[in-house]
Amino acid sequence: MMNYSKTIFLASLLLAASCTQMENEKEPFPVDEVAMITTKVGGASASGEAAVSNLQLFVFDSGGKFEIKGSGSSSTIELGCSKGRKTVWALAGAPELSVESEDELLSAATRLEDNAPGAFVMAGSRSLEVSGPADVDITVKRYVAKVSLGRIINSLNGAYASKELVIRGVYLLNVAANTTYGISSPTEWYNRMAKESTPADELISRTGLSAVVPSGGSCELGCVFYPYPNPTQSNANGGLWSERHTKLVVEAGIGGEICYYPVVLPVLQRNRTYTISDLTLTMFGSDSPDIPIDKGTVEFNILVEDWETGQDPHSETI
Repeated sequence: MMNYSKTIFLASLLLAASCTQMENEKEPFPVDEVAMITTKVGGASASGEAAVSNLQLFVFDSGGKFEIKGSGSSSTIELGCSKGRKTVWALAGAPELSVESEDELLSAATRLEDNAPGAFVMAGSRSLEVSGPADVDITVKRYVAKVSLGRIINSLNGAYASKELVIRGVYLLNVAANTTYGISSPTEWYNRMAKESTPADELISRTGLSAVVPSGGSCELGCVFYPYPNPTQSNANGGLWSERHTKLVVEAGIGGEICYYPVVLPVLQRNRTYTISDLTLTMFGSDSPDIPIDKGTVEFNILVEDWETGQDPHSETI
């Protein structure tokens, strides 16, 4: 499996000038205490899920206070900081951010719509002693998870076997709209128990479909979604709104009647993939997109993996 990890190399601490945009609200450092940090993005591609864009680098001192920031659109950033113990945070694909401390950075909000396919928000950090030339790497990871739907199989039986099955849409419900760079529970949600219009639709929904699946046949729509982490441990179905698991919903028409096939996803973690394969429809679905149908009406398998390495796989069959 291709490794989508991004590594930012802090290399060659040089006493040299930089053309990178820098911010430093402190007094200038004494010349004999300055080290230039050259940052270089390695392993990135120009497009796709592996792309790194709009790099921002923050340097904090040993007490967590902001010291200097560098930013740029290229894969290399160079900036000078004072010598001593530092924590360096790298953000990619994020809106421009100004902070006074590491704690403020970690508590700053990031929204799902800050992301786009091929331009995901990523972050990583590394602590180091800056005393002279050194090579240090920072691995940045995506905040989104990846949810993919494979084949949809028409195994409708009984009175429904002869009826036309049309897939009208596939989307996620109960999606976290935000988190923080330090990862906290969401305070806003999209598609609460039903499909809505949201600023993040391109990441969490495919609507307006009209895919006919013949009896005994299958279709593969290539649906891939990118939600934010949802740490909610307990699920709920229908009723009044409360925090609950994210669900993938297949909206279908069977003989002209609309129904839904909700799939309850596990707790969603950042930078992990959730692949639903062989979604097999055997009976008429639910009349609510947030209420799963009886077991046996739909069958599927969920494979959970680390997005970067494909390791630590966990499979669920329902």
